[in-house]
Amino acid sequence: MRGSKVGLADLKRLKKDLQAERERTALAQRVAVLKKPESAPVDDMAAFKRTMKSVTPIKHDARVEHKPAAEPAPALRRANALGETPNRADAGVSDGGEITHLLSEAGTAFVRSDAAPDTARNLRRGQWRTGAELDLHGLRVEQARHALLSFLDECQEHGIRCVRIVHGKGYNSQGLEPVLKDKARTWLVQKAEVLAFSEAPEREGGAGALLVLLRQSEGPRK
Repeated sequence: MRGSKVGLADLKRLKKDLQAERERTALAQRVAVLKKPESAPVDDMAAFKRTMKSVTPIKHDARVEHKPAAEPAPALRRANALGETPNRADAGVSDGGEITHLLSEAGTAFVRSDAAPDTARNLRRGQWRTGAELDLHGLRVEQARHALLSFLDECQEHGIRCVRIVHGKGYNSQGLEPVLKDKARTWLVQKAEVLAFSEAPEREGGAGALLVLLRQSEGPRK
């Protein structure tokens, strides 16, 4: 009996030792898995390139460009707010036409027949304070035409008589030609509300801008 009891104790101790050894082995394996280094970025890039080989690029003609919608002109915004049906401010105004015979001072000024002959000179001298300004840089011809004439309508509605129009000197245009310079003069001559205009003094833009005098309005609308 004594020998049997000793043998049974040894078996229990051996069983515990084996169990402890298995637990240590399992723990060591888990630690090894956690410490395994991740795939190098180079391998990821290589896998990405292999995947992209089967991709067919989109042809340029099939691409669709989503451009932001153009902002409505101030006159259109006002008409929409009041529930009115707006008319384009540049309706009936053309881009062409010979106006050289209507201009004075080497083509830099214009004075309507019912205005004083020295109006253009007084404009340059600052007799009328400039109440608003419009910069046409970056606009296409049709955009500039509508922007300019809408701007003049807005100014007259708010009782502003003298404005400055910046059309640029053409430094960024093809052939360095001031495309909007002659266009702006043509549009202004056709606008009955324009009494006179003159090339701005150097300090206010020189050959790249115009000072425009509008007819006296009844004042701001209520």
